[in-house]
Amino acid sequence: MRIQVVPTAQQAQDIDCNGKIAIVIDVLRATSVITTALDNGAQEVIPVRTVEEAQNLYATSDASKTLRGGERNALKIEGFDLSNSPLEYKKKVVEGKTIIITTTNGTNAINNVKGADEVVLACFRNVTAVADHLVGLSHRGSRDVVVVCAGTEGRFSLDDGLCAGMLIELLKQKTEVETDDLGLLVTQYYQQNKTNLFGALSGCFHLKRLFTLGFYDDIRFCLETNCVMTVPVVQEGKITKKQIP
Repeated sequence: MRIQVVPTAQQAQDIDCNGKIAIVIDVLRATSVITTALDNGAQEVIPVRTVEEAQNLYATSDASKTLRGGERNALKIEGFDLSNSPLEYKKKVVEGKTIIITTTNGTNAINNVKGADEVVLACFRNVTAVADHLVGLSHRGSRDVVVVCAGTEGRFSLDDGLCAGMLIELLKQKTEVETDDLGLLVTQYYQQNKTNLFGALSGCFHLKRLFTLGFYDDIRFCLETNCVMTVPVVQEGKITKKQIP
């Protein structure tokens, strides 16, 4: 398996993903939120780039079955039903619902991936399930993987890189892996810090920003590993829970 790691959502636009599997990671917090929503029974999640696009789509949807979620500058968007906190996406809130979501980094990363055979969302909470899914795909002939780290405001974000490193390390335990230089770097960083993820990210810009805004519980939740087997997959602009055999 050949793995390329892309440091930001913006750079994903320039990557040829044709014939490859793309993994999008936005640990703090979009892919953690989407994974949680689907694990708690949401029917589907629709990632859009702008608040205006979200509002327009909501206006043509069944309001009784649709929720709007997301953030700007890490805070809830005025008029939306949910913020970008995974703790809000409880089963009693999201079960059976369509969620339209827009975030500063994660939904752009998802929408910037073009031409991939499959687009999968990963976070610490589902990383082992994603690794198992990738190994299954590789056994059916899909060998090339592009891991897109969403980043923060156009910059590489260490939280996404650490999760990418964990994913690569898990894959190395299950199959032969060849990765690029950034993949080597994030894997080594994960290996050095796998017993203390929070400590490894103590200086991370994005984590410190969320901490300052009071999202301590969100951070702890997003850094929990291997809690769910849900694998979100993007198809025709909608994200659903992959049915694993």
